[in-house]
Amino acid sequence: MVQRSAKAATLVRRNRVAVTAVVATYNEEGHITACLQNLLEQRDVPGDIEILVIDGMSTDATPWLVRAMPEYGTRIRLIQNPRKLQVYAWNTGIREARGEYFAMIVAHAEYGPRYIASCLETLSRTGAAAVGGVQRPIGSGALGRAIAWCMASAFGVGNASFRYADREIESDSVFSIFTRVDLLRRMGGYDERIPFDEDSEMNYRIAAQGGRLVTSPHINVRYHVRRTLRALARQMYCYGYWRRFTQLLHPREVPLRTYAPAALAVSLATSVALLGTPLRILGLVVPAVYGAFTLLAAARAAKHTGPAALLVPAVLATMHCAYGAGWIAGVLSLRKRREIAFAT
Repeated sequence: MVQRSAKAATLVRRNRVAVTAVVATYNEEGHITACLQNLLEQRDVPGDIEILVIDGMSTDATPWLVRAMPEYGTRIRLIQNPRKLQVYAWNTGIREARGEYFAMIVAHAEYGPRYIASCLETLSRTGAAAVGGVQRPIGSGALGRAIAWCMASAFGVGNASFRYADREIESDSVFSIFTRVDLLRRMGGYDERIPFDEDSEMNYRIAAQGGRLVTSPHINVRYHVRRTLRALARQMYCYGYWRRFTQLLHPREVPLRTYAPAALAVSLATSVALLGTPLRILGLVVPAVYGAFTLLAAARAAKHTGPAALLVPAVLATMHCAYGAGWIAGVLSLRKRREIAFAT
């Protein structure tokens, strides 16, 4: 522990803000206080941490709770984001940052007391351009546990190893990027044409310029998943929709796993169309195979989630079909979005 802190200390200049933690919020009254407390309790960081809460005009108690923190006005600043979306929050944070390092903070996540120290240590030791932790999903109730298991399993997210890696690896993307502020400024900030997949797009841009991305399980972060299938479907649909635009910008960087949900959605739709034809037997093949896949996943989940495993098939179908439908909608909407001059 002491050695890591000493090594991380070489990264920052003394008597300066070491890290700017940028927290993007919108109606996060259920999580914001705990999130800020996690950041205030960070240990072994060789320098100050400033916390910028960029709020997308919340309609709940989020801004009030931020102002109620004793550290408000000193270590915590609240900045309004009238354009609401996270991509504008990140760019505001980049412009306002006084720190040497930028920590992307998701409000509905929990950060261990050495989160930032571990990020600094990993960045120094690996020589990476950016690092991130393994996203460890948590959820409440039976449905929440089922969603959390699917979000951390290859059954749900394929080879997105930053979601379940048990060792330090180079990855195609990192969760909640931690990097140098000057790197993000040199990159021109986040691409505001992509309001929902902006973090992946930035990761691919960094990688395309030769920067290494490292995911480390030693960087402790726990992510609160969506609470309902409807909210999960909305999240996955947006991921799929905007991932299509990221693919146009980075056709060689986006992994093949992103095509699988769209292929599944098309196959299931084709199967339904075949049911009223002489080829209806063929129409049963894909649903039967996918059904067996989800049942296998439920069996694997049972030892971790107990009875909540019964909900795993519904959660997987929601995740995959919503993502696939979003991706297809992204393809079909390209002609309607001529104002976005995507480079291919």
